[in-house]
Amino acid sequence: MTKEERAKKWFSNISGAESISIETKIEICNKVAKKMMIIILGLLTLEFILLFMVGGEIITNTADLFNSILEGRHTRNHYIGVALVGVIVFLPVLVIPLTVAFKYKNKCLKSELAKIVTSMKNSDRKGPPLTSSSKESMGDILYFDNLNFKLAIIQVLMYDLQLLKPEFDIYDFAGQYKGEKIDTDSDTIIEPAMNFFKEMKIPKKFAPYVEMIYMDGGNDLYMNIIPQWDGENESFDLNEITLAELQQFPNLKKATIMSSNFDKVKDVFDAEDIEVEQL
Repeated sequence: MTKEERAKKWFSNISGAESISIETKIEICNKVAKKMMIIILGLLTLEFILLFMVGGEIITNTADLFNSILEGRHTRNHYIGVALVGVIVFLPVLVIPLTVAFKYKNKCLKSELAKIVTSMKNSDRKGPPLTSSSKESMGDILYFDNLNFKLAIIQVLMYDLQLLKPEFDIYDFAGQYKGEKIDTDSDTIIEPAMNFFKEMKIPKKFAPYVEMIYMDGGNDLYMNIIPQWDGENESFDLNEITLAELQQFPNLKKATIMSSNFDKVKDVFDAEDIEVEQL
Protein backbone atom coordinates (compact mmCIF):
# COMPACT_ATOMS: atom_id res chain seq x y z
CA MET A 1 0.00 0.00 0.00
CA THR A 2 1.40 3.41 -1.00
CA LYS A 3 1.38 6.43 1.31
CA GLU A 4 -1.37 8.00 -0.80
CA GLU A 5 -3.53 4.87 -0.57
CA ARG A 6 -2.99 4.65 3.18
CA ALA A 7 -3.94 8.31 3.65
CA LYS A 8 -7.13 7.86 1.61
CA LYS A 9 -8.07 4.71 3.53
CA TRP A 10 -7.39 6.13 6.98
CA PHE A 11 -9.33 9.33 6.31
CA SER A 12 -12.19 7.66 4.41
CA ASN A 13 -14.49 7.69 7.45
CA ILE A 14 -13.22 10.89 9.06
CA SER A 15 -15.73 13.71 8.77
CA GLY A 16 -14.32 16.90 7.22
CA ALA A 17 -11.22 15.21 5.77
CA GLU A 18 -12.07 16.53 2.32
CA SER A 19 -11.05 20.02 3.46
CA ILE A 20 -7.33 19.17 3.58
CA SER A 21 -4.92 18.15 0.81
CA ILE A 22 -3.58 14.64 0.24
CA GLU A 23 -0.09 15.90 1.16
CA THR A 24 -1.36 17.05 4.55
CA LYS A 25 -3.15 13.73 5.05
CA ILE A 26 0.07 11.84 4.29
CA GLU A 27 1.99 13.99 6.76
CA ILE A 28 -0.60 13.35 9.49
CA CYS A 29 -0.64 9.61 8.75
CA ASN A 30 3.15 9.42 9.02
CA LYS A 31 3.04 11.12 12.42
CA VAL A 32 0.20 8.93 13.68
CA ALA A 33 1.81 5.71 12.37
CA LYS A 34 4.99 6.42 14.35
CA LYS A 35 2.97 6.98 17.52
CA MET A 36 1.03 3.75 16.89
CA MET A 37 4.27 1.76 16.63
CA ILE A 38 5.46 3.24 19.90
CA ILE A 39 2.16 2.26 21.56
CA ILE A 40 2.26 -1.30 20.19
CA LEU A 41 5.90 -1.89 21.13
CA GLY A 42 5.39 -0.30 24.55
CA LEU A 43 2.34 -2.45 25.37
CA LEU A 44 4.02 -5.62 24.06
CA THR A 45 7.02 -4.94 26.26
CA LEU A 46 4.75 -4.36 29.25
CA GLU A 47 2.82 -7.57 28.56
CA PHE A 48 5.99 -9.67 28.37
CA ILE A 49 7.33 -8.10 31.55
CA LEU A 50 4.06 -8.95 33.33
CA LEU A 51 4.16 -12.48 31.94
CA PHE A 52 7.68 -12.97 33.30
CA MET A 53 6.65 -11.57 36.66
CA VAL A 54 3.38 -13.42 37.22
CA GLY A 55 3.30 -16.10 34.56
CA GLY A 56 6.79 -17.48 34.17
CA GLU A 57 5.40 -21.01 34.06
CA ILE A 58 3.21 -20.10 31.09
CA ILE A 59 6.26 -19.00 29.10
CA THR A 60 8.14 -22.18 30.07
CA ASN A 61 5.24 -24.39 28.99
CA THR A 62 4.92 -22.47 25.70
CA ALA A 63 8.62 -22.94 25.01
CA ASP A 64 8.31 -26.68 25.77
CA LEU A 65 5.37 -26.90 23.37
CA PHE A 66 7.37 -25.36 20.53
CA ASN A 67 10.37 -27.56 21.26
CA SER A 68 8.21 -30.68 21.08
CA ILE A 69 6.70 -29.55 17.78
CA LEU A 70 10.08 -28.72 16.28
CA GLU A 71 11.36 -32.22 17.03
CA GLY A 72 9.19 -33.62 14.22
CA ARG A 73 10.11 -34.02 10.55
CA HIS A 74 11.27 -30.83 8.89
CA THR A 75 8.85 -30.77 5.97
CA ARG A 76 7.01 -27.81 4.44
CA ASN A 77 3.74 -28.85 6.08
CA HIS A 78 5.54 -29.22 9.39
CA TYR A 79 6.79 -25.62 9.25
CA ILE A 80 3.32 -24.40 8.26
CA GLY A 81 1.92 -26.19 11.30
CA VAL A 82 4.52 -24.57 13.56
CA ALA A 83 3.65 -21.16 12.15
CA LEU A 84 -0.07 -21.72 12.77
CA VAL A 85 0.57 -22.78 16.34
CA GLY A 86 2.73 -19.67 16.82
CA VAL A 87 -0.07 -17.44 15.56
CA ILE A 88 -2.61 -19.12 17.85
CA VAL A 89 -0.32 -18.82 20.87
CA PHE A 90 0.76 -15.20 20.37
CA LEU A 91 -2.47 -13.76 18.94
CA PRO A 92 -3.98 -13.02 22.41
CA VAL A 93 -0.81 -11.09 23.28
CA LEU A 94 -1.23 -8.90 20.19
CA VAL A 95 -4.94 -8.20 20.65
CA ILE A 96 -4.63 -5.50 23.34
CA PRO A 97 -1.76 -3.51 21.72
CA LEU A 98 -3.42 -3.57 18.30
CA THR A 99 -6.85 -2.63 19.68
CA VAL A 100 -5.43 0.29 21.68
CA ALA A 101 -3.28 1.46 18.76
CA PHE A 102 -6.15 1.47 16.26
CA LYS A 103 -8.49 3.24 18.66
CA TYR A 104 -5.76 5.82 19.22
CA LYS A 105 -5.34 6.15 15.45
CA ASN A 106 -8.91 7.30 14.87
CA LYS A 107 -8.85 9.67 17.83
CA CYS A 108 -5.51 11.14 16.78
CA LEU A 109 -6.57 11.57 13.14
CA LYS A 110 -9.66 13.49 14.24
CA SER A 111 -7.60 15.59 16.64
CA GLU A 112 -4.95 16.51 14.05
CA LEU A 113 -7.63 17.27 11.45
CA ALA A 114 -9.54 19.48 13.89
CA LYS A 115 -6.39 21.49 14.71
CA ILE A 116 -5.66 22.09 11.02
CA VAL A 117 -9.28 23.03 10.24
CA THR A 118 -9.32 25.38 13.23
CA SER A 119 -6.15 27.04 12.00
CA MET A 120 -7.53 27.33 8.46
CA LYS A 121 -10.82 28.87 9.59
CA ASN A 122 -9.12 31.29 11.92
CA SER A 123 -6.68 32.18 9.15
CA ASP A 124 -9.57 33.27 6.93
CA ARG A 125 -9.71 36.42 9.04
CA LYS A 126 -5.98 36.78 9.32
CA GLY A 127 -4.68 40.12 8.17
CA PRO A 128 -1.10 41.40 8.09
CA PRO A 129 1.09 39.96 10.87
CA LEU A 130 0.50 41.78 14.13
CA THR A 131 3.08 41.86 16.88
CA SER A 132 2.49 42.38 20.58
CA SER A 133 3.75 45.61 22.04
CA SER A 134 4.83 46.45 25.55
CA LYS A 135 3.54 49.99 24.94
CA GLU A 136 -0.11 48.91 24.93
CA SER A 137 -2.11 50.60 27.68
CA MET A 138 -3.96 48.41 30.19
CA GLY A 139 -7.24 49.36 28.54
CA ASP A 140 -5.99 47.83 25.30
CA ILE A 141 -5.02 44.51 26.89
CA LEU A 142 -7.19 41.40 27.06
CA TYR A 143 -8.35 40.44 30.54
CA PHE A 144 -8.46 36.88 31.88
CA ASP A 145 -9.93 35.47 35.07
CA ASN A 146 -8.75 31.94 34.32
CA LEU A 147 -5.23 31.02 33.21
CA ASN A 148 -6.21 27.91 31.26
CA PHE A 149 -8.58 29.94 29.10
CA LYS A 150 -5.76 32.41 28.46
CA LEU A 151 -3.49 29.52 27.44
CA ALA A 152 -6.12 28.27 24.97
CA ILE A 153 -6.28 31.75 23.41
CA ILE A 154 -2.49 31.98 23.20
CA GLN A 155 -2.43 28.63 21.38
CA VAL A 156 -4.67 30.10 18.69
CA LEU A 157 -2.91 33.45 18.37
CA MET A 158 0.70 32.32 18.74
CA TYR A 159 0.86 28.84 17.22
CA ASP A 160 -2.21 28.46 14.98
CA LEU A 161 -2.34 31.95 13.48
CA GLN A 162 1.21 33.06 14.29
CA LEU A 163 0.06 36.53 15.20
CA LEU A 164 1.69 36.74 18.61
CA LYS A 165 5.42 36.96 18.06
CA PRO A 166 8.01 35.82 18.79
CA GLU A 167 6.75 32.25 19.06
CA PHE A 168 7.70 30.76 22.41
CA ASP A 169 10.06 27.77 22.20
CA ILE A 170 11.03 26.00 25.43
CA TYR A 171 14.48 25.03 24.14
CA ASP A 172 15.38 28.61 23.17
CA PHE A 173 13.86 29.84 26.42
CA ALA A 174 15.84 27.32 28.49
CA GLY A 175 19.08 28.32 26.76
CA GLN A 176 18.57 31.98 27.64
CA TYR A 177 17.08 31.52 31.12
CA LYS A 178 19.32 32.93 33.86
CA GLY A 179 17.83 31.02 36.78
CA GLU A 180 18.06 27.36 37.73
CA LYS A 181 18.65 25.02 34.79
CA ILE A 182 15.43 24.02 33.03
CA ASP A 183 14.73 20.34 32.34
CA THR A 184 13.38 20.36 28.77
CA ASP A 185 12.35 16.71 29.15
CA SER A 186 10.12 17.43 32.13
CA ASP A 187 6.81 15.64 32.57
CA THR A 188 5.62 18.28 35.04
CA ILE A 189 4.92 22.00 34.64
CA ILE A 190 8.03 24.07 33.98
CA GLU A 191 7.24 27.02 36.24
CA PRO A 192 9.40 29.65 34.46
CA ALA A 193 7.61 28.81 31.20
CA MET A 194 4.21 28.95 32.87
CA ASN A 195 5.11 32.30 34.46
CA PHE A 196 6.06 33.62 31.03
CA PHE A 197 2.54 32.99 29.78
CA LYS A 198 0.94 34.21 33.01
CA GLU A 199 2.66 37.57 32.61
CA MET A 200 2.13 37.86 28.85
CA LYS A 201 -0.05 40.82 27.82
CA ILE A 202 -2.25 40.22 24.79
CA PRO A 203 -3.51 43.30 22.89
CA LYS A 204 -7.27 43.48 22.40
CA LYS A 205 -6.77 44.04 18.67
CA PHE A 206 -6.04 40.31 18.36
CA ALA A 207 -9.41 39.23 19.80
CA PRO A 208 -11.44 39.40 16.54
CA TYR A 209 -9.16 36.82 14.92
CA VAL A 210 -10.22 34.10 17.34
CA GLU A 211 -13.09 32.16 15.78
CA MET A 212 -12.40 28.64 17.04
CA ILE A 213 -10.64 27.07 20.01
CA TYR A 214 -9.41 23.49 20.00
CA MET A 215 -7.83 22.26 23.21
CA ASP A 216 -5.84 19.08 22.71
CA GLY A 217 -3.10 17.33 24.66
CA GLY A 218 -0.75 17.70 21.72
CA ASN A 219 -1.11 21.48 21.37
CA ASP A 220 2.22 23.27 20.89
CA LEU A 221 1.68 25.53 23.87
CA TYR A 222 1.17 22.63 26.28
CA MET A 223 4.27 20.87 24.94
CA ASN A 224 6.29 24.00 25.71
CA ILE A 225 5.07 24.03 29.32
CA ILE A 226 5.23 20.26 29.95
CA PRO A 227 7.44 18.82 27.15
CA GLN A 228 6.71 15.20 28.06
CA TRP A 229 3.05 15.66 29.01
CA ASP A 230 0.93 12.59 28.22
CA GLY A 231 -2.29 14.60 28.18
CA GLU A 232 -3.86 12.37 30.82
CA ASN A 233 -4.06 14.68 33.86
CA GLU A 234 -6.08 17.86 34.37
CA SER A 235 -3.22 20.38 34.25
CA PHE A 236 -4.83 22.43 31.48
CA ASP A 237 -8.50 21.59 31.95
CA LEU A 238 -10.87 24.52 31.51
CA ASN A 239 -12.98 24.12 34.64
CA GLU A 240 -13.85 27.77 35.20
CA ILE A 241 -14.66 30.63 32.82
CA THR A 242 -16.44 33.95 33.21
CA LEU A 243 -18.74 35.84 30.87
CA ALA A 244 -16.47 38.88 31.12
CA GLU A 245 -13.43 37.15 29.63
CA LEU A 246 -15.47 35.22 27.05
CA GLN A 247 -17.29 38.34 25.80
CA GLN A 248 -13.96 39.81 24.67
CA PHE A 249 -14.01 37.49 21.62
CA PRO A 250 -16.92 38.60 19.42
CA ASN A 251 -16.15 36.16 16.58
CA LEU A 252 -15.64 33.04 18.68
CA LYS A 253 -18.25 30.56 17.41
CA LYS A 254 -16.99 27.11 18.41
CA ALA A 255 -14.81 25.59 21.12
CA THR A 256 -13.61 22.07 21.79
CA ILE A 257 -12.31 21.95 25.33
CA MET A 258 -10.71 19.70 27.91
CA SER A 259 -12.70 19.95 31.14
CA SER A 260 -13.59 17.93 34.22
CA ASN A 261 -16.34 20.43 35.02
CA PHE A 262 -17.89 20.58 31.56
CA ASP A 263 -21.55 21.21 32.44
CA LYS A 264 -20.74 24.33 34.44
CA VAL A 265 -18.41 25.70 31.77
CA LYS A 266 -20.89 24.84 29.02
CA ASP A 267 -23.52 27.06 30.64
CA VAL A 268 -21.25 30.08 30.21
CA PHE A 269 -20.52 29.28 26.56
CA ASP A 270 -24.23 28.69 25.94
CA ALA A 271 -24.99 32.13 27.39
CA GLU A 272 -22.86 33.63 24.61
CA ASP A 273 -24.35 31.30 21.97
CA ILE A 274 -20.98 29.62 21.41
CA GLU A 275 -21.02 25.97 20.35
CA VAL A 276 -18.92 23.97 22.79
CA GLU A 277 -18.05 20.29 23.06
CA GLN A 278 -15.85 18.24 25.32
CA LEU A 279 -12.75 16.58 23.89
